[in-house]
Amino acid sequence: MDQDIINKIKENGVVGAGGAGFPTHVKVNAEAEYIILNGAECEPLLRVDQQLMVQKTKEILIALDKIRKITNAKRAIIGLKSKYKKAIEAIEKDIYNFTNISVLELGNFYPAGDEQVLVYEATKRIVPEGGIPLNVGVIVLNVETLLNIHN
Repeated sequence: MDQDIINKIKENGVVGAGGAGFPTHVKVNAEAEYIILNGAECEPLLRVDQQLMVQKTKEILIALDKIRKITNAKRAIIGLKSKYKKAIEAIEKDIYNFTNISVLELGNFYPAGDEQVLVYEATKRIVPEGGIPLNVGVIVLNVETLLNIHN
C-alpha cells in the first residue's frame, strides 16, 4: 500500500462525496479484489456524476487507477447506467490508456446506484446484512470522491 497517498487523502480531509461522508483514507487503507466506481446516480434527477465523468474523465481514471494499485485490486469497474451515453463515450475514449479498468453498463432501474445493488451487479457477490462491501472484497467509491482524491 502506498501510505503517502493514503496520508495525503487523510491530511486533505477527503471524505465520501456520495452522502455518508465516510473518511476515504480509512476506506482505501485496505486490500480489495475490486474497486467499483459508482457512477450510477441512484436518484433519477441527479446529473452531477454524469457531468464529472464527461468533463473530468482523465482525472477520474487516473485516480481510479491509483486507488486500484494501492489497494492491490485486480480490477476496477466503472458502474453507470447505459443511458449515460456522453459519459460512456468520454470514458471509452480514454480507458484504453489504463489496464484492468472496465465499464459496466447498468439498466435504467431504481436503485441501480445503491451500493449493495452495484456490488451485486458488478461481481455477483452479496454484501451481508449489516455489512460493508469490503466484507466481499470490494471497495465502492463515488465519482466526486475520486476527483477529490485526484485534486
